[in-house]
Amino acid sequence: MTKQTIDITPNWKTASEILIMALQNPKLSKQGFDEGMATIREMASKLDIACKELNKLAKEKGTKHD
Repeated sequence: MTKQTIDITPNWKTASEILIMALQNPKLSKQGFDEGMATIREMASKLDIACKELNKLAKEKGTKHD
């Protein structure tokens, strides 16, 4: 029997929508808000790294990625 793995990780858009809904919760604690904001900053940093890598790869191929 072959073992199969299914990736259920949400994409960036879905993850951000979930985070926005959590931040809109009027019962959200200060700690929850702070953690949500930290997650946004982490997502932004990872996106910056990914964009930098895409631009680097595009430069190597002679194209530009925005």
